[in-house]
Amino acid sequence: MSSADSSKSQPEENTRIYLDETVECSFQQSPRSTIKQGTPAGGETIEDHEQPATDGPCEKIQLHAKRSSGPSGFEITVNESIGSGGMAEVDAATQESLDREVALKRPRADRNTEDVAASLINEARLMASLDHPNIPPVHQLGFHENGQPVIVMKRVYGHSWRTLLHDPTHPYWSDHPEVHLKQHLEILRQVCNAVEYAHEKKILHRDLKTDNVMVGDFGEVYLLDWGVAIELDKKGERKIDQFCGTLCFAAPEMLSPDIPLTRRTDVYLLGCILHEILTLELRHQGGNLKEMIDKALVSEPYEYNENVPPALGIIANKAAHRDPDERYQNAKDFRKAIDVHLSHYHAMDLLNSTKEKLASLEKLYEKKTTKRQGFKFHEIAYLCRFGFQRVEKIAPDLEGAQAGLLRTLELQVLFELELGQIEAARRIIRLIRDTQPAWERLAALATLLKEVENKQHESNELSTQIQYKLMEELQKRKKE
Repeated sequence: MSSADSSKSQPEENTRIYLDETVECSFQQSPRSTIKQGTPAGGETIEDHEQPATDGPCEKIQLHAKRSSGPSGFEITVNESIGSGGMAEVDAATQESLDREVALKRPRADRNTEDVAASLINEARLMASLDHPNIPPVHQLGFHENGQPVIVMKRVYGHSWRTLLHDPTHPYWSDHPEVHLKQHLEILRQVCNAVEYAHEKKILHRDLKTDNVMVGDFGEVYLLDWGVAIELDKKGERKIDQFCGTLCFAAPEMLSPDIPLTRRTDVYLLGCILHEILTLELRHQGGNLKEMIDKALVSEPYEYNENVPPALGIIANKAAHRDPDERYQNAKDFRKAIDVHLSHYHAMDLLNSTKEKLASLEKLYEKKTTKRQGFKFHEIAYLCRFGFQRVEKIAPDLEGAQAGLLRTLELQVLFELELGQIEAARRIIRLIRDTQPAWERLAALATLLKEVENKQHESNELSTQIQYKLMEELQKRKKE
């Protein structure tokens, strides 16, 4: 469930909620502090961290969000509903003490049970332990006067990733004209970053899907809805006897209570997201619940059509393999595989821009050579060489880079020979011979070099002979 903008109208009267928040701080030479946050009406303390007690007097200070708010302390004004999910609803609100927009998440009126309350409290605690740019921060966990938990978190503005994925005409794309597949892969890698960070904290999301990702107008990506997230044990695993998540994305072990969940469970879900990007379809589909469960348990490799880049199809099938041992072993490895494919897009952009520079070099070569043009020629030539060499390094199988590099070197040889720079031309030909000895134009350049060298030698000899005869003539005239 997201905390994005909603088209729902604002209520006629704002609702005010007071969240119980008591903060007690003790100060002395050897500090002892007790921080209690979110104490419901029943008096049970949700968070109670204490350092070892020490002797001596201490001063206790009770802090409130606003002086006028009284002992209940934390004042929130609810503005409008943003949306609701299976267990909770999210409202846009204003945090009065800081005068900022926030989002409130609390149980739905028809789901206000102890289990739902415990789930929200667990979600708040887990999210509070995650400090990452792609995870919305939790500002506060408090309680309504009726005892229901309320999570106060960052208000996220943007669009559901699933909406953007399935609507290529969405206004968002007017400001992002790049290839949509590339853009979706960039979003996916940011989701991977959030998942990788959570895994380092031994937290498993369990409900990764495009519905739970928000994309902002400025490229922000947020992974939302940590309501079914769990903590893994020291071994990095945990057995769960009840299914929680989204069935059309479910990994086989999520439906098998005897198999522990691990980081590779979330990797499977990342593979399902990639599958949706490539096909615009959910990974497990069926006419009824049993068919979907069977498909999840079997998790057969998917045969992607010819419009899907083969490398991405392989990545998706590997990530969503039935056997966890055959998957990418963590979110980082999955992201690296995506990065390799993204590098081809970057290489293609670089190749195209370098080809444009090569076209400029061709035109400059055709013009009459001047000293100033010579400097410009060398500048563009070296930019071309760098660009084509970079493309060859990051995407060696991409066509066009090698041909562009050789043409650049050929133009440099021709340019140097026209200026009579024999040694400069010789060095470039030697470079070509060392790297591309079978290049078909190499022999012609070597022959041209020899011809220019011979002509220059003949010219030098003729010049020497003329100078010698002039000296002889001068000597004769002196004697006369």
